[in-house]
Amino acid sequence: MDIRIQQPVFLKVLNYLQSVSDKKSTMPVLSNFLMEITDGKKLRFFSTDLNVGLVIDSKAQVEEPGAILLPTKKLFSIVHELPEKEIHIATGDKEGWCNITCEKSRFNLPYLEANTFPKVPDFPETFSNTLPSEVILSILEKTLFAAANEETRYNLNCIFMKRLPEEEATRVVATDGHRLVQMDLSVLKDLALEDAIMIPKRGMMELKRILNDAKVSLVGFDVHEKNAYFRMENVGMIIRLMEGDYPDYQQVIPKTRGRLIHINRWDLITGLRRVSRIANDIDEGTRFAFREDGLILKMGDADTGIAQEIIETSYEGDPITFAFNYKYCLDILGAIEEEEVEIELLDEDNPGIFRGKGNEEVFYLIMPMRVEEEEDE
Repeated sequence: MDIRIQQPVFLKVLNYLQSVSDKKSTMPVLSNFLMEITDGKKLRFFSTDLNVGLVIDSKAQVEEPGAILLPTKKLFSIVHELPEKEIHIATGDKEGWCNITCEKSRFNLPYLEANTFPKVPDFPETFSNTLPSEVILSILEKTLFAAANEETRYNLNCIFMKRLPEEEATRVVATDGHRLVQMDLSVLKDLALEDAIMIPKRGMMELKRILNDAKVSLVGFDVHEKNAYFRMENVGMIIRLMEGDYPDYQQVIPKTRGRLIHINRWDLITGLRRVSRIANDIDEGTRFAFREDGLILKMGDADTGIAQEIIETSYEGDPITFAFNYKYCLDILGAIEEEEVEIELLDEDNPGIFRGKGNEEVFYLIMPMRVEEEEDE
């Protein structure tokens, strides 16, 4: 193999690859990436951890075809330090070693044979769905924070998607058992999706990172057998779908409508930020006390200190008090785009529902917390 590639191009490719390359696998070969010349002297890269895979086509000057495996993390750190000039990569006279040169810098790295790596996946020639990248990014920004992080919570560490033909929409759900996001999106009413799917959170986080960086306008999306495929111009991503059943999330959604309270989103964000400064634990609850003179946010206790903030609301009715994890509230308020937030509260045993005023397609649910009862001061 003998190729020449510009440093900025190669660095961008390696940046994508190293985020997917498996560094902790029991299969050491997965810490490498495949670099090969395909038909027509095109340079192609492939990295995978067997659950998420990236295939990237790149511009390069090909002198001699070939296919080798190179260590992802090490090569990324090398290329990161090289000047923005042409990089020359060639397998040397010594078998199993390649030479990498850029101006006055020269490196010798061992490589592995390409046939020891997983097969490059076959992507659909044509995609059933072509979606605007801003739609996908919006979905990911509004859902990923609510999916579970722990890999042990297998069926919650994902994004759930299901077509709703009668409602002419596609439903997207994410939950970690403490909070939930449900989106019924009419913009995806024509999505070609035969069955409900669960896409792992890690793969979707990589997709979000690439979309934010690549600045593509359209994304191809398809599902075949046990995999989801995405195409973003010269970048292809494959994500292995989770198997099994998604939890019955509808059980936690109140069937009875509660009282509605409208509040300025930014006022609530700044109020929560202020009172949370006194918190000793990220899981600490914030009291939401709705009174005729407004919403009183309160955190802390007599031993560690108390913080309180009063926010104007249009609340009318008997005084009510709920408690929610302040971090979950801030995550949700950060995902809502509308200026005014609608909070729906039934009773202290039921979750609170948050949505942007006027947006009936998306709602966020937070399970209540138990806090010690306090007399109003």
